[in-house]
This record gives sequence, structure tokens and C-alpha cells, in this order.
Amino acid sequence: MTGDVWWEKAARDQDGRLVPGPGPTGVQPELTDASREAVRAAVRGRIAGYTPDWTDPDRQDAGVALVRLFGTQTEPVLTRVNRLPEKVLAEHLATAGVRRRPAGAAAALLEFTVNPPDGTSVLVPAGFQSAASGPAGQVVYETDQDLYATPAALAALAVQEGGTLQTLPLGPAGPSRPFAPFGQDPEPGNGLWIGLAGTAAPYPQLSLGFVVVAAPPAPADSGGLVPLPLTPAPLLHWDVLDGTRLVPAELVRDSTAGFRANGTVELRVPRSWAPGSPPGSRPRPPLRWLRLRIAHGAFAGPAPVLSGLRLNMVAATAARTIRDEPLQPIENSGDSGASGRRRMRLSQLPILTGSVVIEVDDDPGGDVFGTVAGSASRWREVESLAGYGADDRVFTVDHESGEVTFGDGVHGAAVPPGFRNVRAVRYRVGGGSAGAVRAGAVSAVVTALPYVIGVNNPFPASGGTDAEPDADAMRRGVGELRARGRAVAPADYGLLATRAPGASVARAHGVPGLHPDYAGVPIPGVVGVLVVPPGDDSGEPPVATAATLRAVADHLTREAAPAGVTVVAAPVPYRRVAVESWVALDPDLDRAAVLTRAGDAVRGYLDPLRGGEDGAGWPFGGALRHTALVRRLLAVDGVLGVDRLSLTVDGLRLPPCTDHAIGPHDLVWPERPLLIPVGDRP
Repeated sequence: MTGDVWWEKAARDQDGRLVPGPGPTGVQPELTDASREAVRAAVRGRIAGYTPDWTDPDRQDAGVALVRLFGTQTEPVLTRVNRLPEKVLAEHLATAGVRRRPAGAAAALLEFTVNPPDGTSVLVPAGFQSAASGPAGQVVYETDQDLYATPAALAALAVQEGGTLQTLPLGPAGPSRPFAPFGQDPEPGNGLWIGLAGTAAPYPQLSLGFVVVAAPPAPADSGGLVPLPLTPAPLLHWDVLDGTRLVPAELVRDSTAGFRANGTVELRVPRSWAPGSPPGSRPRPPLRWLRLRIAHGAFAGPAPVLSGLRLNMVAATAARTIRDEPLQPIENSGDSGASGRRRMRLSQLPILTGSVVIEVDDDPGGDVFGTVAGSASRWREVESLAGYGADDRVFTVDHESGEVTFGDGVHGAAVPPGFRNVRAVRYRVGGGSAGAVRAGAVSAVVTALPYVIGVNNPFPASGGTDAEPDADAMRRGVGELRARGRAVAPADYGLLATRAPGASVARAHGVPGLHPDYAGVPIPGVVGVLVVPPGDDSGEPPVATAATLRAVADHLTREAAPAGVTVVAAPVPYRRVAVESWVALDPDLDRAAVLTRAGDAVRGYLDPLRGGEDGAGWPFGGALRHTALVRRLLAVDGVLGVDRLSLTVDGLRLPPCTDHAIGPHDLVWPERPLLIPVGDRP
């Protein structure tokens, strides 16, 4: 056969067109024109060949109406056809082990109110459920630890500095103004006295919630051969004033990391706790006093400042725990399948990463009479079965569909055959941005418990992320395949930091030799990872918590970094940017709507999470370009011209029409832009 074959000629005559796409290149081929007009034109071109007698179609004709209807209904079908390259790329990445990040759960500090008749503490067990009502429905919060809630009240606060006590004013909800718990110049011996009023001692534990005035958390480091020469944190010591003598109180948990972040402090206190008065204080009604003092050392930075102190606070997560659920087999997925892997399903969705605990009944072998006592083994969740052997009891979870996949006896152990022999001991469901509720939103008690009369979240919830969009997963897929789970290049550290368990990370940036405590001095053997958490509705730049920084540093050291490398996770520094521009508007459009769209375009372009030219977030160290901002404004429907544009960076006003370079590892945070109409143009 000679000459061009028909399919070769047709393929060559078609001019391929690239359109924006979610892949790593940012573009993908358009397989067909998916507009309804193109479909109708194609049908009209076939009229002469199929219905030559239809020579004068009229708009009122029934055939014309059918053609128009066909074009309207075919448009979404062809749109899905054009997504085929995107779907193929997603399937290839999934086969290679790159999966979408599931939804993350929000966290909050809950405050409990109890009224036992005898005044003793009430045990609120871990898993106690309360709820908040939001636009998306009810959001359930579960407490993470046991809480002994006391009906006692905060009655007095005093700061001991230089051997003298200074009483602090109290309001209905605690301190009436921010205060330094160790004075303006903290040194050993300085301390904070907390007086409680109540009929009974808060035995056996007492939980206190602290709100630290906003300050970036300290960097968290992990790994390395030699510890970095960092200034040690001061040693803080808790005591109980039992009558006239001080008795040590055991510190059970301190999520504030020594007053570096908001959190709770749990103390184990003695049963005997008689009221008294601090030494050297003026006469006052006796109270039960706690003392927190600096026993040794000093704070490396500024003295901590507290804006809130409350009793009966405990950490909670926006999730529900499901217990003792047998897994349901999926049809046509048994050992006879092509892969030999067994697939089963959990009923509740979406599932939180790392929360699934599964037990499998061991195969008794030839014990047909059941004389051998049954036993069960715990299996663990992993990201992929590829790196495991025949004896590894592991499984993978699709957190959106609830599908659980076990090994085939080669990659991962095979599940013994049986009926209802695989059960989830527990797993948690929830997550999503709906859990990031405002302060005071959590108010409904779901779990009935005697003497618990109220629950509240005095401060907004943090975290809470939706499942990763397909476009973002495909954008990072190439990088993950290159890294192969190991951090070699600096970019690998930032990429793999987003997979740290227990961390809330939207973006991260790896920098060799960077340690924020030693600015401007590259340190050999150190890799700095600047972490950006998901945003919220507070209007402030997203700053990673101390817990997230610790989780990132530990995960990279344990799973990805070569031996001897010190990983330092730190919050990213921001430069606040305000745009001021004089714009000419279309007089035929609503001015308020045009200005709103223009302001959103500027803020979206500079956004650290969704900004930049590719929508993947403003680049670290990306310079502010005057022409790029002007183009963003001119792309808004209704903006006819930009007469002048100027920037204000960190309060410093720059000359109009100039660019501005920011630090090589900084991000920008857009303030509300000021757009000034300069009049209508013809």
C-alpha cells in the first residue's frame, strides 16, 4: 500500500492546540473544540450530504431547534473528552505512587464548664464529642486527651519579680490585659502565681490553657552529628502552695513549648492542697495557689507575653472515631484477581491519614475442630505496598473512597481467607476546611456526661484542609517521582515536607545551610525548611505552629534526609505589600463590582498559596514587578487603563512604577489594595 493512508492524512491536517492544563508543564493538548457553536457548525456542514432537500433552514424550524439542542447537550461530553490527557496523567502518577493528599482535620482548644455538687473534679474522657454549626452543616469535635475539669475559678494572678509580688487585674474571662508572666526582665527566681477559688482541691490533675501574644514559633531542628550551639530554653518549675509550704507539681504535658505558642499545660497535683497566701503578699482571703518560676536559664529572645489564661482546657480535633467495624469485601477483588491483592471497604468517609488500626484473625491452619484459641494480629497503614515483602503485615487506604488494599503475598502479606475476619479496631473520619470554625462556634454537647454543663472554644480553630485538587497533585507529581522518597536536592526537602504526618503544610521550601537563628551565615550540614501552612479567614499571613515545625523536622530526618544532615524547620518570613493604583473604569459597568474584581485579582496574584503566574503560590524570593501587576489589573473586565501604580512594602512607600526585590527566601502577603478611579474613558 503506497501513499498517505486516510488516518495519517487526517491527523496531519488537524492543527493541534495547547490549552492551559494541570500538568507540570502548565499546558495540555486540546483534543477537540468543545464549544456548542463548533458542534452546531459540524452538523450544518453535513446537511447537504445527508438531507439535500433541506435547503432553507429557518430559525423557527424544528430541525434547527434539534441541532441547537444537540450542540448544547454535546458540549459537556466533549469537555470531558478534552480532560482525557489530564486523566491519563493522573492515572500514570497514581500507578507510580503519587496520590492526592487527603483532607486534614482542624484542631481547637475547648474549655469545659462543670458543676459537681461536691466541688471535686469531673473526668471528661478522651473522645468526648461536641459540635459546631457551620454553613456546611454540623462539625463534630473530639477531645484528644482525658481532662479533669474542676469547678474552681481563677480568682487571682500575681507576677513575682525581684522578690516582690505585683497583682494583675482580672476580668470575667481571665486577665483583662496582656502581661509578662515573668516580668519585663525574666531571670531565675521570677515567677507567676495563680490563685484558684473553690470548695475542693482540683485533684488529681489540673489543665490550664494559655494564649501567647502572636510571635513566630522557634525553629525546630532534628538530626545531625553534633548539636547546634543553640541557647537552651529556661527550666520552668511548677509548685503547689499547700498551706504554708511549697510542694512540687508534676508536669504531665506542655503543648506551649515553654510559652512559645498557644496551648495547654497539664499538672498532676497532690490530693492535699490547703488554701493559703503567697509569702510577702498583703493579707487577703486564702486561695489555692500555683507557682510557676524560672528555676534556671533565661529566654534567648524577648520575654513571653500572655493575653489569656483559662482553666479546664483540652485539645480537640474535628473528627469522629469509628470503632470495631468489620471490613466489607469488594466484589471481584479476591485472590483470583489479576493482582492477587484483596480489597475491602470501610463505611464512613472521608478517612484521616494514619488513623486506621486493623486487626486480622490469624489463620488457625489445619485446626478444623476449632480447638486452638483464636488470635489476631495488628496490621499497619502504609502509603504503598511496593517496598514491602511477603511477611510485612501492611495495607494501603484510599481515604476518599474508603477502599483498603492488602498485599498479594509478594508485596505485602496476603490476608488469610475467612468471613468477617478483618476488622477496623478504630479509625477517624472528618477533615476539611469546614472544621476551621470561629471562636465560640463549638457550643453543643454531643456526648452526655453528668455535671458537664457547657463547652466552648474561646479561640478560633486552626488547620483544616480540603483534599488536594488534582491539578496540584499532578503539578508536584514529577518532583515526587524524581525524589523517590529521598531528600537529595534542596527542593526535595520542601516537596517531602508536605507529607509529614501530623503536620499542617501547604507549601515548603528547602534551603541549604539556612538556620533562622544564624541569619546570613550558611551552616554546613544544615538544611532549612521554610513551612507555609494552609490559610484561614483571619486576614493574617499563615504561620506554622510549633507542632507542625517539629513534625516536619522529625519526619524529614527519619524518612528522607541522609545521615548526618540537620533539618531545621522554621516559619517563612513575610513582607507585607499594599498596592495603590489609579485605574480607569468602563462607565457601562457597575463600578463597585469592577473594583472588587480588580482588588481580588491583585490579592490573588500575590497570594502565598494560590498566587504567582501558575497559580501554585507566590514564588519564594519572587520580585514584585510593576508591569506584571499592571497586566493583572488590565485583564479584569471593566478596567480600561492603569494610570499609575505604586507599592508599600512593610510600611515603606516606594516610588511609583518601580519594581521591588524581596529576600531570597521570603514570601509576600497582600494587604487590601487601594484602587482609585480616575474618571470615565470613552
